[in-house]
Amino acid sequence: MTSFLHRNRTAVFGTAAALLVLLLSWGLTPVRVMRISYQKTGETILTHTVSLGDEVAVTLTHSFEHVPWNEYYLIQQDGSFLLKRIEVGGFGAGIPAEMDVPTYVGEDGLVHMDEINSVFPRFSWITSQINMKELLLNGQPVLDFSELPHHSFVTCEIITQRRLFHLG
Repeated sequence: MTSFLHRNRTAVFGTAAALLVLLLSWGLTPVRVMRISYQKTGETILTHTVSLGDEVAVTLTHSFEHVPWNEYYLIQQDGSFLLKRIEVGGFGAGIPAEMDVPTYVGEDGLVHMDEINSVFPRFSWITSQINMKELLLNGQPVLDFSELPHHSFVTCEIITQRRLFHLG
């Protein structure tokens, strides 16, 4: 009788363990995440769940010309950023003036350059509390650069994490 209970207990525990492993492996969902981290230490500043086609925007003030500069990217399947357009307050030092893309002055007074279609695998910045403004995801602020120490070396990249039962 003892060996029957021992065999059944072993079978029950073995089955439970197998189900737990199956459940955990089934429940580990790949999730695409935008991660911003310090280049020198690797310390994570921010992670935010993203999806294919989400728009990432960077708003800043040009360091020399002191005019608005906004960049708009789409997240691509491979996790890179596709620069779709920029908006700048004019032309001058470091501002692209002769790109072969549709260019016009918008009602906002900014020069718009569309259909740029340059690909960036990741971003690396030296932040500025004066010139860098915000990082937006689908029009919503996710990072105010003034919250970071001035002249921080940061990286922004899209990574895939596996999370247990990720919802939405």
